Formats: sequence, structure tokens, C-alpha cells
Amino acid sequence: MMQNTVTPTENKQSTTGTKVKTFLRNIGPAVITVFSWLGAGDIINSAVSGASYGYALMWVLILSNLIRFVIVNTMTRYELMNKDGKSMVATFAEITKIFPLFLFIASVIMGNLTVGYILKGAAQCFGWLINVPAETLWAAVIGVIAFLLLGRSLFGKVESIFKILMAVLVSVFIILAIYVKPDVGQIAQGAFLFQIPNDDGAYDVMLVIMGLVGATAGSLGNLFHGINLSEGGVRDPKTMKSQTKSLLFSVIMGALLVLCVWIVGAEILRPNGIQVKSLSDIGKALEMYLGTTGSKIFYLGVFGALFTSTAGNAIGFTKLAIANLNELIPSRKGKYDKIQNDKIYPIFLGLMLASAFIWSLPHMPGQVFLTLFGNSLNVVIVPIIALGVLYVTNSKKFLGTARRNNWFENIVLGATTILALVTVFKGFL
Repeated sequence: MMQNTVTPTENKQSTTGTKVKTFLRNIGPAVITVFSWLGAGDIINSAVSGASYGYALMWVLILSNLIRFVIVNTMTRYELMNKDGKSMVATFAEITKIFPLFLFIASVIMGNLTVGYILKGAAQCFGWLINVPAETLWAAVIGVIAFLLLGRSLFGKVESIFKILMAVLVSVFIILAIYVKPDVGQIAQGAFLFQIPNDDGAYDVMLVIMGLVGATAGSLGNLFHGINLSEGGVRDPKTMKSQTKSLLFSVIMGALLVLCVWIVGAEILRPNGIQVKSLSDIGKALEMYLGTTGSKIFYLGVFGALFTSTAGNAIGFTKLAIANLNELIPSRKGKYDKIQNDKIYPIFLGLMLASAFIWSLPHMPGQVFLTLFGNSLNVVIVPIIALGVLYVTNSKKFLGTARRNNWFENIVLGATTILALVTVFKGFL
């Protein structure tokens, strides 16, 4: 009688395959989150900063990404290691019902603005691509298509194509950033001198700073990660190390991509006196070096990024709004295993996309200004989230004694709160 035997090589391959699958499954939520981070806001904020103020505000980029990493990592640790297996949103609600009320309202308002400027940018790019500039029409078409495709297998295929286009655009920006030979000394000065230049750009310097901080450190999108973890089935505390590594990788990669766009703004747009008043102004940089092909690559890549970002942010803000609504109405808690199975989910999602369309109507603010303004409002949210995370992740009641924050994380969260309050005071008052 023959027996099945497994050779050491086969066993090793099987173990390796299992480890790879486990790793991919664990980093999945971080990858989903970073794709929702990267979009029009990052491209526009970095291009405006470079074109208007050179490298003087580079320190804001570094500080914002450090804050983003600490906030999301501490929230991730809480999601995976808290004693009762609760989400950060649910824990905020335990502290005071003001938290879910505030976050619900913020999700609706910021979802409207964020999806609004992304949808507006997608419509503009599509119009430029086919030489039929009809922003309102294309925004309506793109919004309807996005809504009809979400949740269907076809959307995944379309999204994959657009991500390939985005990857091509990213590659072009990286090559162009290297080709123009950026001034490393100026980058270092901008990173470490903490200077605030005079208002000699197309946009107020404080609006640009608030836009950078809001798009990165203060974005409500940072709360998407907890929802992605839960719905991705990642709840094992043992995965915390891999989550931290994948998050750090995502943040560093995102920052490097933004740096490349910043370099293009500082080394190409600024010397040529081109101020970023629309996405087409960024396309001019590629056209100057790569001709019409360069601008077409830009519009295709940005359109792909904006289309997927429209869907990603509409879903993220809708889920966040419903998660907080569930905390305000206890009878709704636990009724559905996933938020997208909730009967009100498609209604909220449709309303999110429909209300965002308003910003593409005639006589509305320009897409770049709307992006900067929307991201700057995120700064108001930073102190609330930072204080909440600081309290929860240091609490014996919620987290126990062995897994609380270290001194560095507490300093960053405390300094973030102070920095945000000072920025809001200078920017709005």
C-alpha cells in the first residue's frame, strides 16, 4: 500500500506560501487605507506648495506624515489589543456621546467637501482628455457610474485599470523629479528650518499649511483604517507588528510620492511662473518636458486616481457616518455584520455622491481652492481626535497596563493637539 509523503522542500514551500498569504491578508487594510489617502488632495497641496513657496514648507510634509503614522498606529494597536475587542469609534462613544455626534456631523460635511472636490477634478480631467469641457455634465455621469458600479465585480476590474494608469503617472513623476536634479540643500533647509514664508504665492501661506496638515495628519480618512481592519477580519493582536510595518511602509511611500510632485512644482512650475490654479497647470509641467503625450499621461493618471478616490472616499465617509450613527442609536448596534449590508448604506452612499455633485455646478469655487479649503477644515478635527486617542490609548479601563502608549507617542499626540490649535487660531481668527 502506497503512502503519501511530503518532502521537506514541499513542506517548506507550503509554509512559505502560507506566510505570504497571511502577510498579504494582514497588510490589506493598510493598502486599502493608503489608496484612500493618496489622491487629488495630496497632488494639489504638494504642487501648490512647491510652485508657490519652493521647499520652504517641506517641514510641514514631514511633520504631518509623522503625526499620521503615530495617530493611525496607536488607533490600530487599540483596535487589535483592547480588552473588549471594541472599535475606536465605539470606545469614543463610551467616553461621551458628543464624540459620535461630532464625528457623524464631521463625516457628512467633510465627506461632501472631499468627494465634491475629487468628483469635480475627475470631471475636469475627463473633459480635457476628450476636449469637451463640460464639467457639470461629466461630474453627473461619473457620479452615477461610480454609484452603479460600486459593489459589483466590474468595478474591481475598472479600478485595477485605473490603478495601473495611476502607477504609470507616479512613475513619470518620479523620473521627472530625478531628471530635474532637485536642490537637495534647499530641501534640507525646508525640512529642518521650520520657516513660514511671506504671502507671495497664489494662495495664503496659512491656507496652504492648513491644507497640508489637514490632508495628511488631520484627515478623517485616518479613521477608515479601523473600519477596514474590522471588515477585513484582522483582529489578532499578533498581527500588530506586521500592521505597524505595513503602515510605516505605506506612509513612507506616500510621502515620497508627494515629494516627487512637490519637486516638480518647485523646480518646473515655480521657475516658469506657473501658479497652480487648476489641475491643468500641473499638467503643464509634464507637457513642457514630455510634450502632449506628457499631459495626456497626467490627465489619464489623475482621472484614474480621482475616479477610484471618488468611490473610496464616498464609501469611507459613508461607513464612518453610519458607524457613528449606530453609536447614537443603540438599537442599531450589532444588527449587521458589515456596514455595507445595512439597509440604509446604499441610501447614504447615494446621498453622499449626489450632494457632492453640487460643487460641480456653474459658479462654484475652483477645484484647487475647494481642495485647499476642504483639507484646511480637517485641522479643526485634529485636536478632537488626537485628544480622544491620547486618552483612550493611555487608559487602564480601555487598554490595560501593558499595551499603552510610549512616551514618544504621547509627546507627538500632545504636540499635535497644540500645533493644530495654534494653526486654527492663526488661520481662522
